[in-house]
Amino acid sequence: MARTGPQKIPGASQQYFYGSGRYSGSDMEVNCGVAHTTEGMTVPSYSSGAEAPNVTGMPDFAAKKIRWHQHFDVDESARALMNKSGGVETNTANAFQIELVGTCDSAKAKTWGGKKAGVHYIYWPDAPDWALAEVAWLVRWLHDYHGVPLTCVKNWLAYGLDSRRPGVTPASYGANPARMSMTAWRNFTGWCGHQHVPENDHGDPGSMNFARVIALAKGTTHIEEEDPMAGISKQDIYDAVWKTDQVKAPTTSTTLKTNPTWAPASILTDIVNNVRAIRAAEAGQTAAITALAKLVGSGVDTAAVVTAVQAAIKDAVIDVNINSKDA
Repeated sequence: MARTGPQKIPGASQQYFYGSGRYSGSDMEVNCGVAHTTEGMTVPSYSSGAEAPNVTGMPDFAAKKIRWHQHFDVDESARALMNKSGGVETNTANAFQIELVGTCDSAKAKTWGGKKAGVHYIYWPDAPDWALAEVAWLVRWLHDYHGVPLTCVKNWLAYGLDSRRPGVTPASYGANPARMSMTAWRNFTGWCGHQHVPENDHGDPGSMNFARVIALAKGTTHIEEEDPMAGISKQDIYDAVWKTDQVKAPTTSTTLKTNPTWAPASILTDIVNNVRAIRAAEAGQTAAITALAKLVGSGVDTAAVVTAVQAAIKDAVIDVNINSKDA
């Protein structure tokens, strides 16, 4: 199977590229993606490539960027999934794999070994939007150049202790309800997590908001629950505007005539008047300068100069006021 399309990710470091060595993978045509979390704060060594994904994303907090490190070509099988004998193919099943440096463990949602989430590492279920947008860039690139659909599974289980077996295993581990059957995996396209792949027991990337990644990749970034105007009515906005100016708005058409503080469209009127005043001032200054320039070297006395300048300013201001009445 030939590798089609660009095989190197734009801007990705090739420092830890393993595709040309001992662990070089098989050719394929990617049609799905699998997201992992490294459960660490640095780019792993991956046993010199024996357990590497196609790419690893390392957060750069200062720049608010994800620095990508490519390990295998896009259409080359990676090695971050378990593949048991006698079942289905996993790594070689047209799956592009990304590892995201950070954690999905809820026990590390705020702090981890003296480090702070959002400052020193990313807790991916609560990742900042800039980080999700960086992942979305790669997801969109893979769609545009390799046809990986901009879709994802719906059920992303949290990486937390199973209430049925407290202290034993995370709920997203093992034979969880979200893990695909072999048939579902064979037919799968789009994006999923390590927790969804059959023959595997890992539960990463937990409850990462991959739906948000897909929305960002599509450019449909409006999400209702994040709407800053959600819950604010027109009346709230109306009241806020007029209360700020200490103006009591009329409640009925009749009170409009009796409310001495009400001035319909007063704000717009003030703006228009101010613009006219500025135009008049500019015209007056220009006229004054022009009049003075004409009198240079004419030998007239001071009184004559003053009279000429005043006349020029008056004519200019009158002209502006006449011509801007409908502005």
